[in-house]
Amino acid sequence: MNSWGNIGRPLVIIITVALASMTAVSSFLVYTAQQTAESKIALAASQTLRNNLAGDAQAVSSRVSITLGNAERLLAASALAIAGKDAGSDSVRDTLLLTKSALGPYADNIALISVEGKLLYIASPSTSLPIGSDLSNRRVYELPLATNSPYVSPLLSDLGSVPRFAVAVPVPQSATNGSFNGVLAALVPISSAKNIFLAPYASTDKSLMLVSNDGTILVHPSDGLVGKSITNGTLLGLVSEDTKEMVQQSLQLMSQGKSGVLQYKDRDGNETLMAYEPVLVNGTYVLSVAVSETTSVVQKPFVDVFVESQNFNLLATVLIAAISAIFIAFILVLNRRLFTTVSKQDEKISNQLSELTAAYERLKEQDVIKDEFINIAAHELRTPVLPIVLSAENLADSMPDNDNVRIILRNANRITKLTNDILDASRIESNTFKLQKQKTSIKKLIEEVIQDAQLKIPKGQDVEIVFEAKVPSAMEDLMIDRDRISQVLVNLLDNAINFTESGTIHIVLEPDGEAGRVKVSITDNGKGIDPSVKPKLFGKFVSKSDRAKGTGLGLYLCKAIVESHGGTISGENNAAGTGATFSLTLPMN
Repeated sequence: MNSWGNIGRPLVIIITVALASMTAVSSFLVYTAQQTAESKIALAASQTLRNNLAGDAQAVSSRVSITLGNAERLLAASALAIAGKDAGSDSVRDTLLLTKSALGPYADNIALISVEGKLLYIASPSTSLPIGSDLSNRRVYELPLATNSPYVSPLLSDLGSVPRFAVAVPVPQSATNGSFNGVLAALVPISSAKNIFLAPYASTDKSLMLVSNDGTILVHPSDGLVGKSITNGTLLGLVSEDTKEMVQQSLQLMSQGKSGVLQYKDRDGNETLMAYEPVLVNGTYVLSVAVSETTSVVQKPFVDVFVESQNFNLLATVLIAAISAIFIAFILVLNRRLFTTVSKQDEKISNQLSELTAAYERLKEQDVIKDEFINIAAHELRTPVLPIVLSAENLADSMPDNDNVRIILRNANRITKLTNDILDASRIESNTFKLQKQKTSIKKLIEEVIQDAQLKIPKGQDVEIVFEAKVPSAMEDLMIDRDRISQVLVNLLDNAINFTESGTIHIVLEPDGEAGRVKVSITDNGKGIDPSVKPKLFGKFVSKSDRAKGTGLGLYLCKAIVESHGGTISGENNAAGTGATFSLTLPMN
């Protein structure tokens, strides 16, 4: 009570004085702000448009970069697939037709050029170049020959009535020999660039331009400028004389792969802003994009708002004064009631906090006792279980058909696995979990796990395990703890078998989307992951299975082992509605 009285009453006085002062200061600030707002609005409008246009230019640049990068990677994969093969063979033609189909949204043709510069193949005979044409003097051939790397061309001539540019990649001698052996090029119509690259801005007031790295205009609102150079004066004819020199300097910077924002006047005297940004494909400058818009588009709404705000500001000043007076009176009345209420709540909260603190300390003590008990119990269980397992194995060797011996051995192994899982979980919790890494063939390790799992499939359970390796031999050897990764694979495969009454379990080894990683996926056609378990799937003691009983530590240990290797693990229900897929990734290094 005393503490609130010492703080609350002075606080009320301070708030009251502050509100009165705020009313006076607000009125003064409204008056002075109106005197300078109009000039600041014009500056804010210009800056807003600059920022928006710069963001739009970066968005278009990113869109074009991603699209061309995807096309270049698809072409590179196709070039590798046809390397060393006869250009007239059916397999090469089928590959090129599939590539053209995959590039369909933005490329309407595919051309294959020999190592000597001769046109060997054109997917659609819509160009004016017959098979056998000499293209050795074309940049679409010369640049990949000189650099043995991908290239995006300026506007091409002699390729029919439709303006096009090309995305070209070198064709290697073979899958193992990367020497230059020709060019594979995708021909992109300018209409595709407009419809796909620049489509989000087609219905806006913004103007868009696409320029090749040699200064050739590929896309422009005026079709008459397509194919022209930005430095030959044609484009400058649209600019007023007093800003022409500044525009020319900016166009030169744009053709050099620079980014920036330019403000100029057109021939009619309209203020216009243009933002330009380079397009990079695999770190190489190939194109530039430019987005422009007149400043009046942004300034007019600002000016309209300013006019409306003048009347609003006058009304707001009066309302602030009235509301402040009412609020001051309300605070004085509320203060006395608040004084009593807060004091009671303080005392209640203090008592509850003391109780919660004591309960928390008791829970911490019980958690420590629980962990110590589980750890000791697991260690103690290992001592009697080991001779039981050894004796049961000897009995199983001498009496292989005895069901009682098999039951003893199976349950002894279950106890061994349980104790090992508990000990591993304890090591993870205490940060004493260690790895013994060695160079290991992940493919061979998976094959060994599959062989062992097939022996454990119960009689009468119709389950087939299919393994598919999609990684090159160079990606097979990993630095991993062989036993621990085997433990993960065994656990995931056992789960798949337990949840699959009949059907096929697919195991796929493939490169991950992230460079330098491999991915192992295990897909079953069982009943899938229960929705109640999904949010805590990889937690401790999480299990919900009618077919297989366990501690719920398996997936928790899998996650800890994979993540300690620097990898990831996930589990999802299959899109088809039956079964689940568990995937893990491991770094190659």
